[in-house]
Amino acid sequence: MKELNFYTNKLSSFLLFLISSIFVIGTIFLCDKMIDFEENPFKSVILILGFLLFTFGLVLSILLLTRRKPLLTITDNQIIIHSVLTSSKTIEIENIKSFFIVNNYHRGIKTNRQIFIELKKPTENYTNMWFYKFLSKISKPLANSQYSIQTDFLNIKQQKLLEILNGKIKNVV
Repeated sequence: MKELNFYTNKLSSFLLFLISSIFVIGTIFLCDKMIDFEENPFKSVILILGFLLFTFGLVLSILLLTRRKPLLTITDNQIIIHSVLTSSKTIEIENIKSFFIVNNYHRGIKTNRQIFIELKKPTENYTNMWFYKFLSKISKPLANSQYSIQTDFLNIKQQKLLEILNGKIKNVV
C-alpha cells in the first residue's frame, strides 16, 4: 500500500506571514493616528476588524510554517485531509464518485483553489441539513460534495493532484 503525503508549501506560507506581519506591525505603530472613534467610528471599526483578520493570518502562517505533519495523505483506500485548526477528515475511496475544481477569482487573480470531492453517498448528518437540501435543488454534484481539498497551501500543483486523485478512483473501479 503506497501512501502519498503532501506537506505545506513554505513559500506561500511565508508570503502570508510577510503580508500579515507588515499590516499588523504597521497598524500597531499607526493605531494612534488611524483609529479615532469620536471622529470616524466606521473607519475605526473597519480598521480593527482588518487588524484582527491579519492577526489571524499571521497566526495561521506561523502554524503552517512550523507544521511537520502532512496536510493531505492519500492511500490506496482512503484520503485523509488534515487541517491546521480542526480534526482530520477521512474519506473512503469507494465512496467517491468524482472530483471537480473550483477556483475563485478577484479582479483576474486566483484567490482560492479547491478540489471538491463528490461522494456517492454523503453522511446522514450532512444530508439532513437545510443547506444540503437547498444545494440539491441547484446542483446535485455540488450538494454531494461534502468535502474539499484546499490546494493553496499544498506543495503540489492543483492539476497534478487532480490527476493523482482521478487515478486512485480508476484503480478502485
